[in-house]
Amino acid sequence: MKTRLATLVAAAALAAAPLALAKQTGPAAPAVAPADAAGDPLTPVQRDTLLKQAAASLEKVKTATGKFEQLAPDFSVETGRFALSRPGKVRFEYDAPSPLLIVSNGTTVAMQDSELETTDRVPLGSTPLALLLDDDLDFTTEAEVVDVTRSGDNIGVTLRDRSGEMDGTLTLLFAGPDHDLTGWRTVDGGGNITSVQLSDVQIGKKLNPRLFVVKDFDDE
Repeated sequence: MKTRLATLVAAAALAAAPLALAKQTGPAAPAVAPADAAGDPLTPVQRDTLLKQAAASLEKVKTATGKFEQLAPDFSVETGRFALSRPGKVRFEYDAPSPLLIVSNGTTVAMQDSELETTDRVPLGSTPLALLLDDDLDFTTEAEVVDVTRSGDNIGVTLRDRSGEMDGTLTLLFAGPDHDLTGWRTVDGGGNITSVQLSDVQIGKKLNPRLFVVKDFDDE
């Protein structure tokens, strides 16, 4: 279980980052990057325009809730619900039998395992959450943009940590004329792929601040 938790935590630290900003209310689109398709050639101007539009689509959402489905490198599937409050706060609650809960309170990211009764915390600034939950998002200055692809109304933006502290890449998947986030894909340093898709997303709801508070088991 400890190995499994470490794997989930590593994936969540990168994969959970962008979570919250699609406007779709029906089933989510498959979490397959547009880069897998042939794609449309982009000029430098088109590339920069798409980056700005995608960033604007993410940052305009102040609160969101919905469901997520995660496909792990071993092809196991886990589901759960998320809640986001910008800036800096997000909650990923995995459905049973997974014991995992991941919460950012705006300062730290807590990763809690109810089965092991452990709570691990890392600084928010050491995860992509710091970038993607910011009120003023700019991909080109706050991350290394590895690739931008377009296939019809689908866009893929592949990012890498500019500081080098986090290995691997994160590909955000957008769809539709408003560039709504529908999912993402992470590839770690070992080539392991984790895909996530979003569904039933609702935007603008008032959220209980307690959603973003995690107590240690010793404090309960």
